[in-house]
Amino acid sequence: PLVSKKLPNLFDYKYRRVFNYRSLSEEEALRGMVGIPRALNMYENYPFWHTLLTELKFRVILSARSSKAIYEKGIESIPSESACYPAKITHGHIENLIEKGLHFIFYPSVAYERLENEEAGNHYNCPVVASYPEVIKNNVDGIRKNNITYINPFLSLNNKEKLKSRLYDELSI
Repeated sequence: PLVSKKLPNLFDYKYRRVFNYRSLSEEEALRGMVGIPRALNMYENYPFWHTLLTELKFRVILSARSSKAIYEKGIESIPSESACYPAKITHGHIENLIEKGLHFIFYPSVAYERLENEEAGNHYNCPVVASYPEVIKNNVDGIRKNNITYINPFLSLNNKEKLKSRLYDELSI
């Protein structure tokens, strides 16, 4: 007889593992709330950003899960039809954070990831991923209209000392 083996859904496991971090309560968040879009390189780097911002006493708020409705929220500010879908949906994630009433959004432009393997040819992010926070800053009118502090520093995750210095400068608000 055939025996059915239920295999684990590794996509679901990774998604939950990456995004299921506990945020501080409003009382614990001495520096207020910060929004992070659930888009592009956040699928790799969110654990780092959540941990860092939580340690700095921010309450981290993620945009909603990607959906057709999220995509449609941002469709008017997409400047190019040639951008990939993951970039296009980022506009909706930013709109979702704005709708949540957040006044501070952190979306860094990460050019270099950590070099995890010395034999790797490079550790440079896709140019769209590395620069898309700039596209958002220049095309999502709600950021300006709602007086949102939008911080999108250009960073390299491969140089710890430089990263520490840049983050100190950017997050000393």
